[in-house]
Amino acid sequence: MEFSRYPATVGLAAALFIGFCAGAQAQSGPTIRVIAANPQGSIFYSASATLGKVLTEKLKMQVRVQPMGGSSTYIPLLNRGEVDFGLTNVDDAVKSFNGKGGFSRANPNLRLMAASFFLTFGILVPGDSPVQKVSDLKGQTIPSGYRSQVTGVVLQDAALATGGLTMKDLRGIPTPSLFSGTDMLGDGKVEVASLAVGAAQVARAGINLKSRGGVRFLDLDDSPKSLAAVRKFLPARFVTVQPGGNRAGVVKPTKLIAYSVFFSTHAKMSDDVVYGLVKMLKDNKADLVKGTPVFAGFNPARMSEEVGVPWHPGAIKFYKEIGQWPPRD
Repeated sequence: MEFSRYPATVGLAAALFIGFCAGAQAQSGPTIRVIAANPQGSIFYSASATLGKVLTEKLKMQVRVQPMGGSSTYIPLLNRGEVDFGLTNVDDAVKSFNGKGGFSRANPNLRLMAASFFLTFGILVPGDSPVQKVSDLKGQTIPSGYRSQVTGVVLQDAALATGGLTMKDLRGIPTPSLFSGTDMLGDGKVEVASLAVGAAQVARAGINLKSRGGVRFLDLDDSPKSLAAVRKFLPARFVTVQPGGNRAGVVKPTKLIAYSVFFSTHAKMSDDVVYGLVKMLKDNKADLVKGTPVFAGFNPARMSEEVGVPWHPGAIKFYKEIGQWPPRD
């Protein structure tokens, strides 16, 4: 959600890309749909690339995936209709729509289309660290700030809350994003970091710290008290993640925070386009999972979810037809 250390450069690149797409459409005729994404190597980029491929193959839609600095960069573009689609986690969706948290302005044109998958998030330490639980982290160095990834602050605060800690209990080292923060862990610049399971940066940190036993996620306290602490920051739940596959850092069954991610668009997107898109997604989970394992968490039987952000009318029409509207909490 690697982010650029130069947000202005990212914004200029995004503007140039959008201008290029507009020029290409004017010359050639067919509409090029742009999916804005997080940087290459991120889960959101891999998922966006998979969505673009499936949209192209199944709907014959011309799609380009454009990596940007993060959701705080592309949600305002999505709101203005300057890009067509983007993945938004539940915290970004709610706060950007209302202009809260790290979003200085409301984004009233943001519209949800489908609950695409959920991410599992936790706290990482080197494999040989004496830290065994979150409460042991007091006084350690940890990435902080996350100016390019506003939701990073929320997620990290939620994870720390499971051990009764806040950032005041640790020593923060500013960095643009959770991704760059995990790179810092791999480079030995901090003692702890936080990120979603499956991110390339977790695997890279594990390789860099091979002499220290790689990296491992801490097992979070999933008590009712801990869950209540997490939900002060964002709508989430706990899940137990098993080792294996692309789950670097998960060295044993580990309890982590899980939160929803939505495939989103803007209010002016055609109802017919959105209706056809969500209908296609429902019938093609196998192709999505083939593209990237994160879509194993996509549930075609529960594509709508109530989080306080409007759903696009084209999506609502389809969900009414298949009995998934109104959505559940």
